Amino acid sequence: MRKSSPEESRAMITKINSSAASIRSITCSFTQEKSVSMLNDKMVSRGKMCYSSAGKLHWEYISPYSYVLVINNNQVTMKSGAKTNTVDINSNKLFQAIARIMVSSVTGKSINKSNDFDVTMYCYNQYWCAHLVPKEANMKKMFKFIRLYYNSNQTMVNRVEMVEKNGDKTVIRLNDIVTNKPINDAQFRVN
Repeated sequence: MRKSSPEESRAMITKINSSAASIRSITCSFTQEKSVSMLNDKMVSRGKMCYSSAGKLHWEYISPYSYVLVINNNQVTMKSGAKTNTVDINSNKLFQAIARIMVSSVTGKSINKSNDFDVTMYCYNQYWCAHLVPKEANMKKMFKFIRLYYNSNQTMVNRVEMVEKNGDKTVIRLNDIVTNKPINDAQFRVN
């Protein structure tokens, strides 16, 4: 992987931002691998995700456990088993940061937020990588860096890598991505 020149970086970011601006919705499945620095094994989870440009996100783990996180109307609702919790995003800075990073990572809009991250762009064959170093205090407490990987032909995020301060690493691969298809609003409610 080589670091992009300033001219290449500007062109890449412009193309990614243009693509992100045209996205009204995304649905996909995902695979998440969590590597904990003190363990040798990786924890693998699978699930599905829906995103609406109205700022709504449905993130659901299906295997090996069931867990749902929905962002809708400035609220984060989490459901695990029979227990459901709802948090007002505006009253909790940590949830604001988490909601912002989840939505912006899926869409690729993270590289547009210069007040949240220092961004360095890299190229590798047909892939681009945005290396994001948090600038905001709450994000700095959680992450060393985040990397967003794009297929340069599609200019959409297809892999997210998050490295935490303690060295733990989460890699999320987005699969079967479908954009700009109508999503039933019921997807953004937790029952």
